[in-house]
Amino acid sequence: MLGITAQYYHGKGLRDEWRPAGLAYHRKDIGHVDWLESMAKSRRVFTVSSLIFVDKTVCDALMTFDLGDGRLSRMPIYQSDRKTEVDCDFYLLEFCNPRHTVDRDRTDRCRPLYKARPEAGYKLPSNLRGRDVVVHRSAQQGPDLWFDPMIRHYQFLSDGVARVLIALGLEEKFNLNQCKFLY
Repeated sequence: MLGITAQYYHGKGLRDEWRPAGLAYHRKDIGHVDWLESMAKSRRVFTVSSLIFVDKTVCDALMTFDLGDGRLSRMPIYQSDRKTEVDCDFYLLEFCNPRHTVDRDRTDRCRPLYKARPEAGYKLPSNLRGRDVVVHRSAQQGPDLWFDPMIRHYQFLSDGVARVLIALGLEEKFNLNQCKFLY
């Protein structure tokens, strides 16, 4: 999974050899071995490490937007036997459009990952609220789903995508926060 995360940080989609062929989970010490099936049937969105999976409804809604170099790929989910496919459609959502977005000088809570090496990247706190993040006006140009290559662990999306996710009741699941544009 570290290689996959590194690919995202560098603005690249998953290489075919890194793209999972499907998802399955099995641990004999867990009483309910097919918990992945139960979870998939009860959720519209879930994450595994840095990978985001969405159901068919969310996939269809996102397909109407400009994904740029990103994509949605069907991801089979298997029962613990790793052979029997679960009757549900999930898609891997790849964010691989880098765009310098955050104005780090005007975003009060933006800090370097390493004080001695700010070129390594920056971080934002996990408890963002309201319009804590200031973004460059040019961030509106290009695909509707992207990330800032200097900001770790955050993805960005257009107002249109945000409105669709809110209408689908997924505001909290995607941890949506409104940004403030520079004028």
